Amino acid sequence: MINTIKSWIEQTKSSSIAKPFIGTKRWLHENVIRRKLIIFSLLFTTWLSLLLGAIYSPQRQTYSDEQLKTKQSFSNGTGEIRLTSQTYSSKTGVIVLQFETKDATSSVNRGIDTKRLKWQLYAQHKTADTVMEVVPIIDNKISVIIRNVPKDFGAYAIDITNKTVATSSIDIDIDSSSDAEETSTSQAQSSADENDNVVQFMITTQNSQLRKETVKEVSREEFTLSEIKNEEIFQNNQIKKLNQSIAQLKASIEDDESRKASLTTESQYLTGDDLEANQKDIASIDSNIETKNRSIETANSNIEKLEEKLATLTKKKAAVKDGTFVFSNPIETIEMD
Repeated sequence: MINTIKSWIEQTKSSSIAKPFIGTKRWLHENVIRRKLIIFSLLFTTWLSLLLGAIYSPQRQTYSDEQLKTKQSFSNGTGEIRLTSQTYSSKTGVIVLQFETKDATSSVNRGIDTKRLKWQLYAQHKTADTVMEVVPIIDNKISVIIRNVPKDFGAYAIDITNKTVATSSIDIDIDSSSDAEETSTSQAQSSADENDNVVQFMITTQNSQLRKETVKEVSREEFTLSEIKNEEIFQNNQIKKLNQSIAQLKASIEDDESRKASLTTESQYLTGDDLEANQKDIASIDSNIETKNRSIETANSNIEKLEEKLATLTKKKAAVKDGTFVFSNPIETIEMD
């Protein structure tokens, strides 16, 4: 067996395929310095390729998903803010961001009062002429425009502080003198919590959610009309969805009525436990029909609310177009920090 293996090895060595490998091995063995130089060159080339790939790869990820998330909640429970869209125009040097806010301190669904929001802009590569404009639109929508953006801006960080008062932390009780020190500590902690009530959004070309397209110089009125149009599309889609749901519920009620009629007919021929089970099934169907009818009433009520909102949007759109619309807050311009 061993002789057979040795014979096979000798035949392999003498074959034409193995000769180039054997010659190369003999040459490397005889030329030690050149062999070391070749190995070093290969290792250096591999290392250099990896380094350049890491530096110049457009897809490299240097920001975590947590840093790039588009929905943030304020730590004191006063609300949340969501970055709904982000667009970068390298041609005009403009970044346009659309935010929506939610105020957790009020039952009125109009978002956080923009007067209570403090905005700060930071840059990876700071430029003196880069500015950020905060443009309150309607209800809970805010447009943010970063102008004079250089092509190699890298990343921007936007800090937003919510100065809305958290009523849940307001103390209206009478304290005793022995509680003075504890109260002082509590107030200091409350002040620190207020300073920490900041959320941050990262804007970077490495984020796949940053759309790249040409953005023209547009006015606040044009932004507002665009948002109203988007809102109208959304509300109309909601009405369409609710109407479909109503149609499905009505079809389901028809099926229930048919089952009930069949059970009622069968009950004429049943007695004892079978009749009792039949009556329970009919009662269950009646309960289901009642529940579905209430759902239809709720859907119809919601459609009325949406139609009222659409009528309001139509009035706002007309007022913006004729220049009579009064914006709730002025445009705020923030310089680079």
